[in-house]
Amino acid sequence: MKKLTVALFACVTLVAGAFAQEAAGEQPERVETRTVSPVCFALQGDETIDIIGLRLGVWGTCQNLTGLDLSIGGEAVNAYGLQLALVRNKVLDRAGALQIAIGANHATNLTGAQIGLWNDSLMAKGLQIGLVNSTSDMRGVQVGLINSTEMIYGYQIGLINVIKGGPVPFFPIINTMLSAE
Repeated sequence: MKKLTVALFACVTLVAGAFAQEAAGEQPERVETRTVSPVCFALQGDETIDIIGLRLGVWGTCQNLTGLDLSIGGEAVNAYGLQLALVRNKVLDRAGALQIAIGANHATNLTGAQIGLWNDSLMAKGLQIGLVNSTSDMRGVQVGLINSTEMIYGYQIGLINVIKGGPVPFFPIINTMLSAE
């Protein structure tokens, strides 16, 4: 029963990553020198690998990740699927992902959710849950002790809520801006 549950979870993660990648509207650029790996076990990453499946690693980088990433600290240029890390997850370009880390999550362009102590993104569509949440442009919800953004179309719920470009730049407990400017 456990093997069936793990196999089902892996399949759902792969399918979710594929749909997220398709929904992003872009296919990652392919370079002839890259290899595609369905399963990657590594102490350190290899930037020339595209992973479609499962990455189990200690610390490292890959080019494109579609699927499940389990690591102490994982990094990818593009990630679609689920990233679980002890220390941090980092996506340098596009993430259609759920990022969960005990430490920090970073994505330049996030469509999905971040759950961790520190969540950071340049542009985010979705949800951030953590002690500290920070974006430049948020479309969704931030839930945390400290929430900060330049602009938001959504809500902030926390002790300190900052919308730098909003009509009410600071408001405790809940802050919102629901107009696109």
